[in-house]
Amino acid sequence: MALSAGLIGGAVLPASAGEAEVETIEAVYADPAAAGARFSEGFLQAVPLAQIAEIVESMRARYGPAAAVREEAGGYAIETASHRIPVEIALDAEGRITGLFFRAALPLGGDITETLAAISELPGTVSYLVRSGDAVLHGRNGGEKLAVGSAFKLGILKVLIDDIAVGKRKWEDVVRLQAQDKSLPSGTLQRYPDGSPFTLHTLAAAMIANSDNTATDVLIRVLGAERIAETLGLDALPTTRAFFTLKADGALAARYRENPAERADILAGLAGRPLPDPVRASVHHTPGVEWYVDAATLCELALSVREADVFALNPGPVNAGRWAGVAFKGGSEAGVLNLTAALTGHDRRSRCVSLTVNSDTTIDETRVAELFAALAEQLAAPGD
Repeated sequence: MALSAGLIGGAVLPASAGEAEVETIEAVYADPAAAGARFSEGFLQAVPLAQIAEIVESMRARYGPAAAVREEAGGYAIETASHRIPVEIALDAEGRITGLFFRAALPLGGDITETLAAISELPGTVSYLVRSGDAVLHGRNGGEKLAVGSAFKLGILKVLIDDIAVGKRKWEDVVRLQAQDKSLPSGTLQRYPDGSPFTLHTLAAAMIANSDNTATDVLIRVLGAERIAETLGLDALPTTRAFFTLKADGALAARYRENPAERADILAGLAGRPLPDPVRASVHHTPGVEWYVDAATLCELALSVREADVFALNPGPVNAGRWAGVAFKGGSEAGVLNLTAALTGHDRRSRCVSLTVNSDTTIDETRVAELFAALAEQLAAPGD
């Protein structure tokens, strides 16, 4: 239920300009299997060299060899004959890699019309919306409610921020983890013991940056499912734990899908059930068991909460160096992918891009992320 944008290491630190970074990127991209000595011990403990080589070699196969590596705002970029691949890198005092992040590749040339045409040709049901301020610049099925995975968490953040704005809650308020809050990954908070204290800010940051499902379910319990459902335009709001439980039980999922009036009661009846087997809960998208939200609503929500600092941790596939602010949230499961970003330009104007794909077959997430990143790049004003 979370989308990775290409992180293949530990924490990414701000890259300092220098020839060492450029030379290191060139070497790793040219022959990753031979570049083991260029990585810190801690990096290789987190990500084995074989995995690094597999990732980089798949990029070379897709985009071709590097023609150049250049410094740019926010980091560096590998240029091939057909694409530009933004890269963030951090080196330790010995010049070894401690952080490495490849963002979504951007096609060279082309314009937004060509990008939107390529999006429209993606297999499955496709919806997108592109906004600048209040104006819709481009759209396709923007009002159609499709499954969006963890992007529904934007609605939770909206309700939380509204409560804080009127003084009902504070970011530093502490909530204790309960057994029924614990969900399946993504995220890590389910590993903590019952009773562990977390601030609302910590929970919101984990929900947005790491798509932590347990943090999400704590916030649903605290804020109230009905309020969040109303914000999202849903008749009922499953927690992530309930979502997994329904997916793992085909008969119950069918009952939930076919009886909208009973959904709230079905969800209430799941309380106390143990967490399901992760394998059974990871089957392809089960129609009717999801969070169905249209792109217009997602853009409205993202724009309304874009100033929250919890978005600073994960800009997704967007090249953050091109924007003053990026408020990104995505969502995915097998057969479902959404990418949504509210973008603040250096001219302080706001834009939004939301893209959803639902498919009966496997979605090429790399391709969708490339197209989404290209849209964001093409929306950036000259000089951003």
